[in-house]
Amino acid sequence: MKVLLLTARIRLETEGGVIGTEVPTERGSDLQLRRDPAGGIHLPGTTVAGSLREHCGQELDDLFGSQPEERKGTDSEDFALTPSAIQVLGTRYRRAVDDPELEETRHHARTAIDRSRGAARNNALHRVEQLPRGTEFDIMLRWNDPDQRRERFLAKLKSWHPRLGRGVTTGAGKCRLIGWGAADYDLTTPEGLLDWVRRTGLDSYPAPTSPSGTTPEAELLNVQMTIVDGLHCGVGDDNKPEEAAREVFRLDGAPAIPGSTLKGVLRSRAEYICRVIGVPACDGQSSDGCRPCRIFGSGGHKPAWRGAIVVHTAVIENPVEQELPHVAIDRFSGGYKDGALYKDKLVVAGQFRLRVERIGKLEDGDVQLLMAVVADLDEGLIGIGQSTTRGYGTVRIADPGWQAPDLASLASTLRKDAA
Repeated sequence: MKVLLLTARIRLETEGGVIGTEVPTERGSDLQLRRDPAGGIHLPGTTVAGSLREHCGQELDDLFGSQPEERKGTDSEDFALTPSAIQVLGTRYRRAVDDPELEETRHHARTAIDRSRGAARNNALHRVEQLPRGTEFDIMLRWNDPDQRRERFLAKLKSWHPRLGRGVTTGAGKCRLIGWGAADYDLTTPEGLLDWVRRTGLDSYPAPTSPSGTTPEAELLNVQMTIVDGLHCGVGDDNKPEEAAREVFRLDGAPAIPGSTLKGVLRSRAEYICRVIGVPACDGQSSDGCRPCRIFGSGGHKPAWRGAIVVHTAVIENPVEQELPHVAIDRFSGGYKDGALYKDKLVVAGQFRLRVERIGKLEDGDVQLLMAVVADLDEGLIGIGQSTTRGYGTVRIADPGWQAPDLASLASTLRKDAA
């Protein structure tokens, strides 16, 4: 028997991780990372195998075993299952930083929006645990008696840049292959067998070396935008001191707009545009498979499916931050309410890029629909972040070459497809 051992090292380019446990809370839920029995961060082999299978496509699909729907016959309930030739034997976690005093994981709070009220939906606050950018995993693969497909599989492995875990369509879990290695053992020869016996455990796997080549991103939109007035995207920290200002979301210390916030703005406005021109659009919780659900994904019904686009987190460049005090008004006296003074941290100036990337199939009119939403942002019809109904979150397009879509043509295309 001949054995091919492979090591693939991937690195998180955005925050992410595979979620394992969802803990209900009074306001929603806490989504915790998958961990092994010892409490260590874990990347499941099933996640790796599924991503590799999708990446290899139909050409090498049989390397990963039979699909559950493959039965022996139309009248039989027995499955004709074939085991996978490529074995995912395990993964090894590598911290993003060597300093043990720094936190191993971070938390990001997000909530859903009630479509009828336009405000946060009750009991929908999610606190998601994530690994920081730079976290790495070594993936150990084994292939017994590799055949003529060996070189084709290795070529596919070198071009593998997976998206793993929760929040892929909001930019989370984007990984890049930063190294790989292959070692062959011929157990039919005395030399090969002796080499195999002498090497045990992780020592038998080759050290990863830098791969060659990169995979270009399928970018749909990359629009430079300028902040016109105060913009606040919070972090959902209920444990801060009462006198402290509410913090803005940051990425590696810089103020940023979460991909989940931008995706929510794009989706809700896309739904609105569809309804205005008479095209069906649900609220993401129905089962009619409307155009916005196909573009942005849907988890509110069965079967659920992932969206066709990724909306990336936008880091704000040249930010100018201020603290703005607020106080609630006593409706009886007309004066301020005691104990109701609070402060927000705002980004009152700066620039960011709205980046949307394609990861699935899009149809005619989908990109124009997204551009129509961006045009509405530029015109101030909608805003980003908190308190948009009192002037926060207004942005303008700063790209001189930007051209708004033809709305009449867009309406005609969407209506034709919906007919």
